[in-house]
Amino acid sequence: MKNLYILDDHPIITEGLSQLLANNQRYQITIGHHHSELYNYLTQTTPDLLIIDYEIQNKTALDIIAYLRQKAIQIPILVYTMHTEFWIIKLLTKAEVAGIVTKNDKINEIETAIECILEEHNKYYSPTALHVVLSIVGDQSATKQINYTPSPRENEIIQMLSCGLTSDEIAHKLNLSKNTIDTMRKNILLKSGATNVSHLMRIAFLKGWITI
Repeated sequence: MKNLYILDDHPIITEGLSQLLANNQRYQITIGHHHSELYNYLTQTTPDLLIIDYEIQNKTALDIIAYLRQKAIQIPILVYTMHTEFWIIKLLTKAEVAGIVTKNDKINEIETAIECILEEHNKYYSPTALHVVLSIVGDQSATKQINYTPSPRENEIIQMLSCGLTSDEIAHKLNLSKNTIDTMRKNILLKSGATNVSHLMRIAFLKGWITI
C-alpha cells in the first residue's frame, strides 16, 4: 500500500481528492491543511508521494521543496495549481517535481499522475502543464540564438517593465522623457527579438535578466 500525503489549506479540496482516491485500495491517504502539519508528520514517517497545492497560506510549493531539501528528505512531489504562467511552471520543472497537474485539467489527471509517478516511476505533466513545458523548451532553444545583453540602463528598464510599470512611470523614476523611454523600449524589443513586452518578459526570465 502506498502512503499519499495531501497538503492543501482548503478542506473542500483535500476532502474531494481524498474521496476521489478512496476507491483505490492501494492508497492510504493522510491530509494536512498547514505546512507545519506536514513538517511534524515528516518527523515520524515519510510518505510515498506528497500532493500539494502550489499556494499554501503564505508559502508556495517551492518553499516546501526548499525545506525538504534542507532536511535531506526525498519525496516525489506532485503539484497541482491554478497557475499556468510559464515562469511558475519553469520553476517547478527546475525544482524537479515529479509531476504537475493544473486545475484547468480534468480531475482524473490526478489519478493518472499518481499512477505514472508511483507505478511507472516517470514524471507526469497534465495536458495544460505539458503545453507550457513544451513552449518553454521552444523558447529556451530560441533564446540560445540571442546574443544581446542589456546595458545597465536597459536592464533597469526591463526590471521596471517586469514590475508592471508603464513608460510614464519609468520616465518619472528615471527622470527622463516618455519619448526617450518609448524609444529605449523599442530598441530593447528589437535587440532581443521580442515581439512585445510579454514576449520580452519570457526571454528575460529564461536568459536570467529577471527573476521571480
